[in-house]
Amino acid sequence: MEPLVIRTADDLDLEAVEQVALSGRRLAPIDSALLEKVDVIHRRLLARLGSQPVYGVNTGTGYLQDIRLSESEQQGHQRNLLLARAVGGEPYLDRGEARALFTARLAGFLRGHAGVTPQLCTFLVDRLNDDFVPAIPRTMIGCAGEVIPLSHAFQTFIGVGSVISESGATQDAALALAQRQVAPYQIAAKEGIALLAGAPGTLGLAIVRRRESKILARQLLVVWACAVDALHAPPSAYSSAVGQLANDPLMGQVLRDLRILVAGSRQDSERVQAPVSFRVVPQVLTHVERSVGRLEEDVRRALGASDDSPAFVGDEFVTSGNFHAIGLAAAMDATSLAFIQGAELATQHIHRLLDHRFSGLPDQLTTRPGPQTGLTVVHKRAVGAAGELRRLAIPASVGLVDTSLGQEDAMTFAFEAAERLRRVHVLVRDVMACELLTAYQALSLGAGPAAGLAEHFDILRKVVPPIEVDRPLGGDIASLIGLLNRGAFSNVRS
Repeated sequence: MEPLVIRTADDLDLEAVEQVALSGRRLAPIDSALLEKVDVIHRRLLARLGSQPVYGVNTGTGYLQDIRLSESEQQGHQRNLLLARAVGGEPYLDRGEARALFTARLAGFLRGHAGVTPQLCTFLVDRLNDDFVPAIPRTMIGCAGEVIPLSHAFQTFIGVGSVISESGATQDAALALAQRQVAPYQIAAKEGIALLAGAPGTLGLAIVRRRESKILARQLLVVWACAVDALHAPPSAYSSAVGQLANDPLMGQVLRDLRILVAGSRQDSERVQAPVSFRVVPQVLTHVERSVGRLEEDVRRALGASDDSPAFVGDEFVTSGNFHAIGLAAAMDATSLAFIQGAELATQHIHRLLDHRFSGLPDQLTTRPGPQTGLTVVHKRAVGAAGELRRLAIPASVGLVDTSLGQEDAMTFAFEAAERLRRVHVLVRDVMACELLTAYQALSLGAGPAAGLAEHFDILRKVVPPIEVDRPLGGDIASLIGLLNRGAFSNVRS
């Protein structure tokens, strides 16, 4: 992959950030005209600094904002800002998440409103290219904005704190810079507060979670198509008319994909309706897809925004609340809830497939009910995962607390929302693996898969040996989770 050329900040769009953060795409040197624009703004900012108090530059911060700093105090202030707020610890963001934070920070700086130097932008590019990954806490972030994780992220530039080595171990940041033959960065005026301002961590995490959610939503479609096929659900609930009645083009697309997958499925001519959990598959899938789509809309909007405070606009310093990334936090919460609802539906599917009254197959999907237990305990594992998911249904982005003696009294808990969504993904994959295993067994005992599912069924058959007698199934579920983690079952052939 060719290095990414950055001529404007807009070149760091969602797709580019994903490539840099998650696929290791290198960055070409920033276009000189763009760096000149950044430099001009920084020099204009310096000219304005002496005439007024500027938060965090020549004043204290938080409750101490009204204290003016002397010239000698200002000299070390920007460096000190990066030190006192580093109170976090493990667990840390993974490498892709940390790189997404860096890339989002770079995109914001290149818009100019942070007032940083071109040297800082270039330093960021170089650290992305040499895979310099700070140890950034992922939880217990109870501050307005992101000063705790961002201090951990960017104090490493001055040789303080820790980074994550290629082996996954922590390493002293000063040593990591020395190994790269890089001198610690010298913080310029306004740059300490600029590095701590905004919400690039939330944006980076939202980018990663959106990508994971997009894949998981497509996998859910395939898993549910397997269950619909295994139950021989009447096709009326999946007809194009359903989308038209709902006045929902997105549902129309979901229904189209579902029909492609279950085309040729054997039908039970005596059944009028499948259980509700099967009939509402299109509606819940549409809700999941729409929630992920809204998260993407918010991410794209945030990538075009400036979240610095104070921001330098024209020749004025503007106090901004754009660091309060409640839109992204709430969108991640909403995406979590959509997947939780999906997992609950999947758990119901498993139970229906185990019941001969609905599946037309032997109870518990064993050829010898009684002497053999079959897959009933697989359902109990899914019930356990669904129980934890219900406990995760409370929004992470709700619940304000006073900090900084009341000056900083609102926070988004966006890192917690991202962490909760990550855990939701883990549990939903677990439930999906249980449903896949159950549907696979039902299709194996029945008429086999529909033509549109043959490719996916072949993958299952290669991983899961025939279940002819009782045996431990935990390893099979783990294998299916591994496939889901690697992106299997996410393709729908038109």
